[in-house]
Amino acid sequence: MNLTIVIFFAIFYLIGTSLSFVPVFGHASPITYNPKPNQIINSKQLLPNDVTITFTESPEPRASSLKVMGPNNELIDNNDLKVLESSKSLSISLDKPKVIPGIYTVNWLVLSKADGHITKGSYAFTLAESGQNQNQNRQPATNASSEYSKNITADNVILNFDISPFKVGQNTFNIQVSYVNGTAVENIRDVFLEFNNPAKNLGPIVDVMDKIEPGKYTSTGSFLSQEGDWEIKTTAQRIGEYDINQLINVNVT
Repeated sequence: MNLTIVIFFAIFYLIGTSLSFVPVFGHASPITYNPKPNQIINSKQLLPNDVTITFTESPEPRASSLKVMGPNNELIDNNDLKVLESSKSLSISLDKPKVIPGIYTVNWLVLSKADGHITKGSYAFTLAESGQNQNQNRQPATNASSEYSKNITADNVILNFDISPFKVGQNTFNIQVSYVNGTAVENIRDVFLEFNNPAKNLGPIVDVMDKIEPGKYTSTGSFLSQEGDWEIKTTAQRIGEYDINQLINVNVT
């Protein structure tokens, strides 16, 4: 056999053997929550004793954390993080005597045992006042009068962003994306919102907006869970074109 051919097959074999031992992993990402993001719980009796998040990869407990912040930005958990039997779930118990009606923010940080990467995020749920009705998490309110509105023009695209009623707690967020000639931007795959409050170490809280019609999107939730300065990043993923990214800074009182 020709020496060149022998060398070629030898290299091919070694590369194939090496590749067969290279595992492919993804980062640890949440797949289920209890309580759920934006859930409104009607009474303290219905509030679970523990906050639990299940991830796509097994967390390393010595380098992972769950922290539950109360309405006044105080820790409301018992600092007793544990890994459940599933080995992919982290859980921490609530200090029930401290629990009062209001918005609770869960901050999580996970080191994946599989790939060694760190991921983090936040989400919010609400304990309602006694007698308050539970609303649907998503209620498109395109006709609501907004108390915050901002228009941004970039690269021949106008992004109109509004928040109603613009307060701590449940808000409706609307985005309209159009060209400067007034026609809707229709080649949008998804629109994402990302909320961060660096001063209070809250975030990122990420949400996928609901499509109302071409170029119009809405989302409702308690993403603005505390007073203060919030950074809201909007990302409109376009098919065949660059994404539309904007950072909006708001102060919530």
